[in-house]
Amino acid sequence: PYDGDTLAEQLEQTRGLLQDVNVITQVAIVDLGYRGREVDGVQILHRGKAKTLTRRQWGWIKRRQAVEPVIGHLKQDCRLNRCYLTGAQGDALHVLGCAAGYTLRWLPRWIAFLRAWLQVVRARS
Repeated sequence: PYDGDTLAEQLEQTRGLLQDVNVITQVAIVDLGYRGREVDGVQILHRGKAKTLTRRQWGWIKRRQAVEPVIGHLKQDCRLNRCYLTGAQGDALHVLGCAAGYTLRWLPRWIAFLRAWLQVVRARS
């Protein structure tokens, strides 16, 4: 289905997941595929409304745009695009496995950076 048509269903699912922690969804930050969509009780933000956004709201949109490449890398590099496990539990396990693989690939690079940074700090003192 078209992304814009699934917004109400996704927000309903979000409400169900967040009801245990007493959080109410008030703002949805979406891409331009959701232009013109309205959901009662939820403010829809996208970059097409740039002139009417506050600085804080624009920061939220920028943060969403920073997450999009990570999702793309997960789909491409970690095989998130195709799940061979059945059912909702299989989907959840597949996502967890992909996220763990992404983290395990990221961790050695971070450790190498930290090591290099510590060497520079030690050399200066």
